[in-house]
Amino acid sequence: MMIRRRPAKRRQLETIAIEHENQRYKVGLGRPTLCDGSCGAEPRLGAIMEVFLNGQKANSQLDVLASDGAILMSMLIQYGCPPADIFHAMKRNPDGSAASPLGRAAAYLVEGER
Repeated sequence: MMIRRRPAKRRQLETIAIEHENQRYKVGLGRPTLCDGSCGAEPRLGAIMEVFLNGQKANSQLDVLASDGAILMSMLIQYGCPPADIFHAMKRNPDGSAASPLGRAAAYLVEGER
């Protein structure tokens, strides 16, 4: 059985505004705080452990689907699925760009690993 790595109680949330097919979304990326500076070292953040995705109109069908997808993406990460695997599993447009706002959010997972 896989063990879930739950996010730390103290974590930072980075919020990014995106637009996909003329719809606006907010992407939230949650990272644990490994050191806030009080440990004698430079402040450091851990890997992304949570993803939030919300549509512009709260509780619309787009908002609900985006949010539910982000919850599943977060759980995949917490159960040990590599972010690159999540990113590569998402659908793409013919030009290689992400076909969905969830795919755009997955791109931030891979960038967050670098």
